[in-house]
Amino acid sequence: MTTHDESPIIRTSPKRMAQGLAIMVIVLAVCTVILVPNWNQMSKVPPPVSSIVVQQPNAGTTSESQGPSTTATAPTTTQGGSSTTTNAPVVAGVTITIQKGASIQGSPDYNPDTAKVPVSDNIVWVNEDTAAHTATSGTGASDPDSGKVFDTSIINPGEKSTPQALKGVKEGDEVPYYCAVHPYMTSKLTVTAASAGGATAAGNASSSTSAATTAGAGSTTTAAATLTIPVGAATPGNPSYDPLSLTVKKGDEIDVVNKDSSPHTVTSGKAPDAPDAGKQFDTSIVNVGASAKVATANLEPGEYDFHCAVHPFMMGKITVQ
Repeated sequence: MTTHDESPIIRTSPKRMAQGLAIMVIVLAVCTVILVPNWNQMSKVPPPVSSIVVQQPNAGTTSESQGPSTTATAPTTTQGGSSTTTNAPVVAGVTITIQKGASIQGSPDYNPDTAKVPVSDNIVWVNEDTAAHTATSGTGASDPDSGKVFDTSIINPGEKSTPQALKGVKEGDEVPYYCAVHPYMTSKLTVTAASAGGATAAGNASSSTSAATTAGAGSTTTAAATLTIPVGAATPGNPSYDPLSLTVKKGDEIDVVNKDSSPHTVTSGKAPDAPDAGKQFDTSIVNVGASAKVATANLEPGEYDFHCAVHPFMMGKITVQ
């Protein structure tokens, strides 16, 4: 480019050009130093709740149709001696759908939003969304009664919960519930009179007894060790569990305390998609400020890896002596 008298206009100088190139090289070098060491960790960590695969005990199929007359039988299943399901007919009297897009705040979540449930009937939640969810009784994670009436634990996309019986309710009660993964998803149940034949079915409903039970369920056993989920554990790179490796004696009970601001689990196995995930022990969802227990009475001496089903990058190890 030239002026009217054809003299050249110098837009920059070799010195400025060199400075610009040097700045670009420095920025690229800094990005490389940050990304390269962490690339493997970043690439294998999925979005926390987009897809969670948790091994569930084998069970017979359960009809989702309305009415108490449809039953299915759940065979007895023992997993590492820590979880059993009674061989009894199951009634899924009410089906509630978790709608597509429910994980987006403000979108419709549970359908129906206010369901009427006969006092003796079971409920099945069907997850039609693309994210994992729960249906947990209570007004939120800070509710001291959270999960006491029912808790489905994680329901993966396209899956359904195990039939849930309402505990300690009577006709006329209203039971609020929420999603432990997306706490802004809330709804409620209205308990109505028992349906015909429902009382017998509810008395025989399938029930699971896990090696990891939520604290406050009436257990008087004193924990021999404490496993803490520290503040910030939901952020990749932060300490996940304290201690990361815990040694106990066979028969000891471990108290799991969640001090983080997100719900977590302590689930056996190295990852949600591991073939042995959840077979030795599984606390299910441990809400913010809540606690749960892991029993080792039915575990053989050895090392047991565990992880968080909500945040799979959180891992630890229990050694049973």
